[in-house]
Amino acid sequence: MTARLLALGVASLLAAACAAGNDAGHAGSAGAGNADSGVAGVVLADIDVESVRARHPTSLFGIPPAAARAEVVRVVDGDTIAVVFEGGRTENVRLIGIDTPEKPGGNLPAECFGAEATAFTSVLLPPGTPVLLTGGAETRDVYDRLLAYVHRSTDGLLVNMALAREGYAAALSIAPNTDYSGHFAGAVEAARAENLGLWAACGGPDTPLEG
Repeated sequence: MTARLLALGVASLLAAACAAGNDAGHAGSAGAGNADSGVAGVVLADIDVESVRARHPTSLFGIPPAAARAEVVRVVDGDTIAVVFEGGRTENVRLIGIDTPEKPGGNLPAECFGAEATAFTSVLLPPGTPVLLTGGAETRDVYDRLLAYVHRSTDGLLVNMALAREGYAAALSIAPNTDYSGHFAGAVEAARAENLGLWAACGGPDTPLEG
């Protein structure tokens, strides 16, 4: 099966998951809080979103016609967003293929560059941003979040890849959603080689936040 055919198939699975999941479990978590609480001390204006877009002009695998359309409600942290689908249904979405540092004020101990990663995603995906979601072979994680590749509808930017390539995330490969693991690993290695983001500030991922 080609990667494009696989993407089309899993997009359909994602759309089905959106229609069949538990509304109550996500509505509260998606609607509460604000991304600003996770980006204290980070100047959002310092993030040049246009230069990021210029460095990532095309999608990794193309956007399947069956991709699920949604709108960003808020950014939960660097690799998780809350979205709303037509009809008002809300879901938390975990970005496939990457792992960003934990932000301050979250459920887990804060890590170096966690606030910056959350800020970066907040700049790329402010509330109201239209997005296209393509699922993996497995559509939900153990926390019942949707698993997806997230493209901005306006320009096709693959946010998962931008986080990896700009130094805001490590690669994370969890079967069976591994079709593009090599691409994410390559992007992370390029960011490390160029000493970008967390590689310069922290020396690497999973570094506890000091102070």
